Amino acid sequence: MNDAAASTAERIETTALALFARQGYEATTLAQIAEGVGIRKPSLYNHIESKESLFLYLVGQVEAAFFAIQDASLARYELACTEERLHALVEDLSTFIFTESQGAFYKRCLLFPPEPLDAQIRAINAQNEARIDEALRALYIQGRNEGYWHRLDERAFLDAFYCLMDGLYSQRFIYSHAEYERRLASSWRVFWAGLVHVDA
Repeated sequence: MNDAAASTAERIETTALALFARQGYEATTLAQIAEGVGIRKPSLYNHIESKESLFLYLVGQVEAAFFAIQDASLARYELACTEERLHALVEDLSTFIFTESQGAFYKRCLLFPPEPLDAQIRAINAQNEARIDEALRALYIQGRNEGYWHRLDERAFLDAFYCLMDGLYSQRFIYSHAEYERRLASSWRVFWAGLVHVDA
């Protein structure tokens, strides 16, 4: 692929991601994407197979960005205690939801998967949740080994984490960045106290 083709492909991805994030899958047309890129609609087919394939490709790209942040956070604090690692993970994953277009696209896919692609996206989400579960299990075991909890059930730990992050992601679309940060700090204190209190 030459530089011009690569540049066009990148503009298609950026434009489509922004439109899908703002308008949703059904309301976004290939004509709108082509117009945003500055090319004719037929020229899109030099770069994509279909609207469906483009959307699913972007799902993969956004999920990869999410896991890049997750894995980098866990690696950066690998030698830290459970509390510090888990807190860092919550904060780092919060940066993802503020990433332009990606955060809104991610949330929309989770809550409102396009009906024609519903089964495929739910299968992707199930695979991704299994990968997140694996990372969280390691933190759960570390916390147990460090004496933070002994009676806390692993499933309860995972469920609480997902509910915390889902709630924070929803807050991001309602409040300013500063207000979100305040709510993040408050939520973390209560979340951590709740985990530890289970064994109190």
